[in-house]
Amino acid sequence: MPPHATTDLRRVAILVDSTTTWSRTLIRGILDYTRVHGSWHVHLEPQPRDGRLHLPDGWRGDGIIARVANESICAELEATALPVVNISGVRLKTNPFPRVITQADALGRLAFHTFRDRGFRRFAYVGDLSLAYVRDHLAAYRAAVTGAGHGLSVHDISTTASLAGFLSGLPKPVAAFCWGPSLGHRVIDTCQLSGLAVPHDVAVLGSAWDDLLSEASHPAQAAIRVQSERIGATAASVLDGMMRGHPPEQQEWHLEPHGVVEKPSIDTLAVDDPVLADVMEHLKTHALSPLSIDDLVRHVPVGRRSLERNFRRAFGCSILEHLRRTRINHARTLLAETRTPIAEVSRRCGFSSCTYFNRIFKQVTGTAPGRYRRQWRATAPGRGLIPAAPIDARPTG
Repeated sequence: MPPHATTDLRRVAILVDSTTTWSRTLIRGILDYTRVHGSWHVHLEPQPRDGRLHLPDGWRGDGIIARVANESICAELEATALPVVNISGVRLKTNPFPRVITQADALGRLAFHTFRDRGFRRFAYVGDLSLAYVRDHLAAYRAAVTGAGHGLSVHDISTTASLAGFLSGLPKPVAAFCWGPSLGHRVIDTCQLSGLAVPHDVAVLGSAWDDLLSEASHPAQAAIRVQSERIGATAASVLDGMMRGHPPEQQEWHLEPHGVVEKPSIDTLAVDDPVLADVMEHLKTHALSPLSIDDLVRHVPVGRRSLERNFRRAFGCSILEHLRRTRINHARTLLAETRTPIAEVSRRCGFSSCTYFNRIFKQVTGTAPGRYRRQWRATAPGRGLIPAAPIDARPTG
């Protein structure tokens, strides 16, 4: 039995760098969980020492939540014989600890659709490909891009190749997806120095939102907001069960990203047709109202068949598919973050009936709205131990 296991107080180490919005929000999710589920005395370090986080000398604890980013850390934590939950996306040769991470495939698809919905047909990626987890990130994005029939230009910043030369040599307009807010900031800097307009020549999207770095550039950098608080709460719940002697029900939890924080770095439409630009603006304004395709056709001086054909050519999906994606994404937020009745969620998201909404929501997400909401609540901070995989998580192992 671990030290202190017979007392109410649990001593837990959180070995997560706290210098980014992602990590601070994740830690907040852990602490929110502990405020409801008993007393945890938590060890935290503001930032790594010697390039890594350490357990204090002589530390005697009950459990650890850590970013297990390499084999050395993995071996060190395994030697403690304590319950450990891993929140790192780094793939190791061995995976002895349960892991809670963002679902890479969903993140790649979200980034691609963010650009494709703005009419982009040329795509680029910028990252440090000397890192295995960045290569995994690229692979997920490449699958989304090439799966839709597009090519992808890639720049590896770990090489001596010029970022300015790479960006200048790309056909324009191009959509650039960047690993992390720092690289997104660097890409925007490089565009400015190279005379490239952001977002009209190069639209820039970061893979993770950061309150400071994403806002520090001009224009401000759009980025994906991952569910780091929920990752923290889920990891805390799993660790809590392990410290009570309950083995985890699965080895991995993969949580979908929450959405995109839209900022001026992607605020453009890569289409020359003023009619299509007008249509997309109309959809942006009225997508959550009871808008039909016939309503849209009456708004523009183009026949329905021609409009639908041109829309698909420009944006890679039908008008109906675009409407459904917008409405379902908004419904996800309402179901997860509010107590709005499902019938009212249906109405607020522009669906003609609750029955139709239920059918489309399950078709898109694989889950009925009520179950989606219940499982979100089950993993929210302060809601109790997780009985099963969250519905928007993809369990593996």
